[in-house]
Amino acid sequence: MEALGGDKYWSDRFLGYHCAIAYYWLLIVTYLFSPRVAYQFMELLEAHAVDTYGEFLVQNKDMLLKIPAPAVAISYYTGGDLYEFDEFQVDRPPGSRRPPCDNLYDVFQNIKDDEAEHVSTMRACQNYATLGKLVVSPHVRFESKDEAEKISIDRQKWKEWADEIDKKKNLSG
Repeated sequence: MEALGGDKYWSDRFLGYHCAIAYYWLLIVTYLFSPRVAYQFMELLEAHAVDTYGEFLVQNKDMLLKIPAPAVAISYYTGGDLYEFDEFQVDRPPGSRRPPCDNLYDVFQNIKDDEAEHVSTMRACQNYATLGKLVVSPHVRFESKDEAEKISIDRQKWKEWADEIDKKKNLSG
């Protein structure tokens, strides 16, 4: 954006920074009242990004295929330190997300795919908010099988306790 003059006026920067801060706090307040609504809003926002990138790719495919990928994008998508890249993917097996990054079209396609993964993550978070289903990265490795079983048992005990509380509440209310 800076190359297009997006940082030319202080008012543009001021508005951009402060809108981002207001958006952040709005989402925090929304989450405090309803985590499901906050996650649903984020899902809609991410889905809009997927659609926008998709339209951009269709409209600019020929031009984008001719422009090489920037070094930062190549480093991000193919480098050794992937910033826990796999840890935040809920729909893909570990190590499967190493997309091509030969030109600018590939970069925008990868960004679009990342946004689609965010949509899946927000859906998983909504399920947790409404169903109480634990959302765990498929890439988490437990220290041992015993530890995994203990976590499962603890979760089951918690669920039984919560169900018991709900029954008492329903009987008294």
